[in-house]
Amino acid sequence: MFTRGIKLPFMKEIKTIAFFDFDGTITNRDIFWDYLFYRLKTGLSPLKLIYGFPVFTLYLIKVLNNEKAKQSIFSQLFSGETVEYFSTTVQKYYQSKLNIRLRKDALTKILWHKNSMHQIYMVTANFDLIVQQFAAEQGIEYISTELDIQNNILSGKFKTPNCYGAEKVNRIKKAIPNLDSFAKIYAYGDSKGDREMLALATDPFYRKF
Repeated sequence: MFTRGIKLPFMKEIKTIAFFDFDGTITNRDIFWDYLFYRLKTGLSPLKLIYGFPVFTLYLIKVLNNEKAKQSIFSQLFSGETVEYFSTTVQKYYQSKLNIRLRKDALTKILWHKNSMHQIYMVTANFDLIVQQFAAEQGIEYISTELDIQNNILSGKFKTPNCYGAEKVNRIKKAIPNLDSFAKIYAYGDSKGDREMLALATDPFYRKF
């Protein structure tokens, strides 16, 4: 008797989910900084970046943690911009730069998971307004650092904690409360900010696919 195409009662479905870091994993560099330098070339005042140098220096010498430094720099550069203007500049950055920043092997692995009917999430410390277009184009879900918006204006603050390190796992568990029901959990990352997410996986991949 042939059973091809028939799901028998004893054939249990293996649920699989995959988590991808974005910056340095799907891409070959930190996209926020790449976007920032793109903005400097297309009209953002260099003075704003100069004023942000003291904060960046404190971050480099470990006086400020990742979240405080990141929020301070973002606020210095982009607070007061409308969501529409910021999103338009992101779209232009995509058209100009993003394709040459993407890793082909990462896109191939995303496609493999999609063809295998796995759930796929991109989990990133980058900002929602920067990564949401990529996620939509790929047809995948995303978890990111969310920006605070007041009356359609960027306040310069974060709506959520910086999605980095242990916070990645916190956000994953919040978004997917039934995570324990997945028999296989893939995770892909490239930095210490991905360690906790990689530790969550049954199949972790560090700087490889």
